[in-house]
This record gives sequence, C-alpha cells and structure tokens, in this order.
Amino acid sequence: MDLQNKRLPSYIGGFFAIITGIFLILFPEISSGVIGILFGVVLFVAGLSEVIGYVISIKQFREENYGKAAGAEIVLVYSVIIMALGVFFILKPAIVLQLLATIVGIFFLIDGIVKLRQEIFLFKKNMYSIVLLGLAIALIVAGIAFLIDPFNGTRNTIVFAGISFIVSGIETCFLSVVKRTDNKKTRKN
Repeated sequence: MDLQNKRLPSYIGGFFAIITGIFLILFPEISSGVIGILFGVVLFVAGLSEVIGYVISIKQFREENYGKAAGAEIVLVYSVIIMALGVFFILKPAIVLQLLATIVGIFFLIDGIVKLRQEIFLFKKNMYSIVLLGLAIALIVAGIAFLIDPFNGTRNTIVFAGISFIVSGIETCFLSVVKRTDNKKTRKN
C-alpha cells in the first residue's frame, strides 16, 4: 500500500467537514432541519477516518517492530465514541437541536485537545507545526465558547458551528499534507 492511499481517509474527513461547514454558513435555516443528521454523519465519518488511521498506524508499527504507538488506544476509544454518537444522532436528529451548543462545544473541545496532543508530540520548529498548533488551539477555544456562551438563537449557533467545522477540516487536510510531505522527505534521505 503506498503512502497516498494511507492518507485518503483523513482527506475525506477533512473535505467533508469543510463542505459541511460551508453548507451550515450559507444555509443556516435549511440546516436547522437537517443539522442532526448532518452532525451525525460528520461525527461518524470523522470517527471512521480515525479508526482507519489507527489500524494503518498500528499495522505499520508492528511491521517495523516498534510495538504499539504510545497513547494510540486513547484515539481509538475517542474515535469509536464519536462514531457511536454519530449513529445515535442520525437516528435521533431532533435531540441535536435541543442540545446543539453543548454537543458542538464538547465535540470541538475534544477534537481540539486530541489534535493539540498530536501536534505537541509531532511538533517541529517550522511554519507547518505552528499553523497546526494554532488551528488546534482555535478548535479548543471554539469548544469552550460553545460551552460557556451557547449564543442566542439556533441560527448563530449553526453559523458558528459551520466556521468550526471549516477550521477542523482545514486542520485535518493540512496535517495530512504535512505528514505526506515529511514522509516523502524521509524516504529521499
């Protein structure tokens, strides 16, 4: 399996999050009717993408006799929980609107913390790492903002959720490009 195929799930999840964010910003009234289903699908795809990434990385570590990746099981548990929540919200979309701000806040707070953890372990003193670190911190701030001040009205919450999805998607895609570039440089040396 070549490196490009290994990064495909991250790109899919990132692009899907960006498209969902744009849709939420452009059509907040329509989105309020389907937000539960969309949110469930995004959660499921994001979780599935992380599970696939976990399986690939663990397989690679075992093939290279490195044992297990430190802390990778935490990401796996997080991913399975996100997938289960996604299925639940697809089946019960009305609940999402009732708890939208809290759900979105928790999602982006956890997503930001997981991505910040990854960035701290992979941090290199270059522009890519600084941008990725900044995007992870932006997700944490967005999550905290949702939890502290859930905004007035569903429309504002949906638009802000759209912005947060775009940031998350950009961070995911950017991280995939950086990892792919770093792996190409490593193979050339």
